Amino acid sequence: MFEHTFLFQEGEWKASGTYWTDQGVEFNVEGRTTITHGRRKWVNDGFLRLLLKEPVDFYNRYEIEPFGKGKDWTSWTSYNPKLGTLRGRFMVVGDCILSQYASDDGVNSGYETVQKLDTRTYRAWGFAFSNNRKLSSWAVEMRRTV
Repeated sequence: MFEHTFLFQEGEWKASGTYWTDQGVEFNVEGRTTITHGRRKWVNDGFLRLLLKEPVDFYNRYEIEPFGKGKDWTSWTSYNPKLGTLRGRFMVVGDCILSQYASDDGVNSGYETVQKLDTRTYRAWGFAFSNNRKLSSWAVEMRRTV
């Protein structure tokens, strides 16, 4: 299996990039996420901030089932204040970690790709849908700080 540092190692990551609304309006964003590992679950806790005159933060806390030995996929659960409980899977495919998810009621769904550029840098891009309509999309670069 490809050796990844994001998710697979504890640490803190800073993100910066672009966010697009459902109407295609573009905003600069920054964010931060912290990865911690427990014996029974890993946690990815972070936020993405729209850089407006009055910044808007989107928070997410993923609880991840640790990858089993030799396994290239796992499940996760997250609670998002706007979207509710989300359930998804991470799949490792070469230099990428893919994620797909949906809300328990099936209204919200999305997809994200996180690509390793080097041990301290990843590029991520994805989209979210609600009621079969685009909610948002984003593209960020993440740099490991700790």
